[in-house]
Amino acid sequence: MKKSLVVAAVLASAPLLSGCLIAEVAGAAVGVTTAAVGAVGGAAIDLVTTDEDERQNQDIERLKKENEELKRQQQQASKPQ
Repeated sequence: MKKSLVVAAVLASAPLLSGCLIAEVAGAAVGVTTAAVGAVGGAAIDLVTTDEDERQNQDIERLKKENEELKRQQQQASKPQ
């Protein structure tokens, strides 16, 4: 009799416990998904933004090109015609 009551109690509580388990698994899945989206979102932001080093490198390259263009223009202006 006692054994049948324990089995009945376990069977009766199984749907309640499975709901908790499902909620826990779903919560974990949401946490993992949020973390993955955050990581991908962070990578996407890094791709479209430039940091200070990149900006400085771009400025240096732009200044080099401008300097080369000015030298070329000066050489053409100083050529005898």
